[in-house]
Amino acid sequence: MLIKVKAGPEKRSEILQLCEVFRARFIDVHPETLIVEVTGTQDKIQGLVAMLAPFGILEMVQTGTVAMTRGAKGEAAEAVQPAPNLKGIVAA
Repeated sequence: MLIKVKAGPEKRSEILQLCEVFRARFIDVHPETLIVEVTGTQDKIQGLVAMLAPFGILEMVQTGTVAMTRGAKGEAAEAVQPAPNLKGIVAA
C-alpha cells in the first residue's frame, strides 16, 4: 500500500519513527507530505493506517495479493507469445 500523509516539520520525526516500527519505506518526501510504502498482512497494513490517521491521510492506494514464481521461468511466461517485431515502426 502507498499512503500519502500530512507531515509538516513538527510531526515528521514522529511519523518516521512510527513507520520504522512497521518496516515501511519512504517513497517521496515533500516539505508538507510523505509517501510511505508498506507491505505485509492486512492486519499490519491496517495497523499502520490506524496509527497514521491522526496525522491526516491524504491519499491511499492498495493492490490485492500479488505473487510470482521464483526462478528463471515461470508457468505464465511459457503461455505468453513473443512481442511482434516492431523494427519497421517509426515514432512521429
